Amino acid sequence: MSNSKLSADSIRSIAHEVGFDLVRFGPASPGDHAQRFNEWLDAGRHGEMDYLVKNRDRIVDPQQWRPGVRSSISVAVDYSGPQGELQGGGRIARYAVGRDYHRWLGKRITKLRNQLEHAGLPHGSMTGGTDAVPVLERALAVRSGIGFLAKSSMVISPTHGPYLQLAELLVPEDLPHDAAASGTCGSCTACLDACPTDAIVAPFQVDSRRCLSYTTIEQRGFVDHDLREAQGEWLFGCDICLEVCPFTSKSKRRDVLGIDRPKDLQTHQVVETWTLVDVLEMDEERYNAEFVGTAMRRAKRSGMRRNAATVLGNRREESALPALVAALGDEDPVVRGHSAWAIGRIDARHPSLQSALAKEGDDRVRKELQLAIERA
Repeated sequence: MSNSKLSADSIRSIAHEVGFDLVRFGPASPGDHAQRFNEWLDAGRHGEMDYLVKNRDRIVDPQQWRPGVRSSISVAVDYSGPQGELQGGGRIARYAVGRDYHRWLGKRITKLRNQLEHAGLPHGSMTGGTDAVPVLERALAVRSGIGFLAKSSMVISPTHGPYLQLAELLVPEDLPHDAAASGTCGSCTACLDACPTDAIVAPFQVDSRRCLSYTTIEQRGFVDHDLREAQGEWLFGCDICLEVCPFTSKSKRRDVLGIDRPKDLQTHQVVETWTLVDVLEMDEERYNAEFVGTAMRRAKRSGMRRNAATVLGNRREESALPALVAALGDEDPVVRGHSAWAIGRIDARHPSLQSALAKEGDDRVRKELQLAIERA
């Protein structure tokens, strides 16, 4: 190491004390992962995530925005646990069941940086974050030995499994790089076989435009019809490619429940107390008051309500019809359109569809209403 008397073992010890389950050292650049990233962007598989294109050069070469960076301290937290589900149905990806990881993981990275500076690393020399800096986090995690790249394009730790929240600190130090993680997916294709939308188009290749973790979170507006039924019970995100992975058995927190879980991973009150109808009916005031501190805010109020309507339609819950019918008069055309689709799934002859069609002025919603009626 240069410019510092702080040993690699000391850095690891401090990182573990801060609360990271895995700590590894590796290059600050993504290596050959950069080419795959560029090919993925060129193929349009990023969907509406244009910020990735705008930051392409910075992402593949951290030197462009952080000159002098030499190594990455890659860290991870095992967040595995019981599946997340609202009262009465509506599944949520496990990473979003507790507090917003941007907050708690970001605080841990800040604490790690502060403690490393206090221990001797130069003040202001390190940049860190989680989904907050323009780097390929999975590439850095793989190159440092946190885990190996899975066929689902996720990172799998041979000791902790695939449910990993990743973060990193980029440092101007020559840290001793760790060896690559042992293990591979081998001949296993469980994630490819289980993906409900065939978003994993080939091993190590994911088309975000078909991935439920994209359509239910990042995508704005109307979701393609051929993906709605495949969405099934998923209100926010999707865990299927992780759930079927044999390495889930390696997680230390897989069966840790309730108050025995770390505070940051304990279930958010929305998950504990809300229903799908609550989500569909929520106004801006309730959204802002009760969705505080959850990663589900990433989907926005419109996206969450759209997703709730879709799941209610997939569940064919007749008890939800009053709420869905009321939503046909909502100010948001996306909510109106997806509610029409849901009503068509439950009862295509419901008179509310014809009534709404007679008054609807948005061409997109009119098409949704007509298609719902045609189901009869």
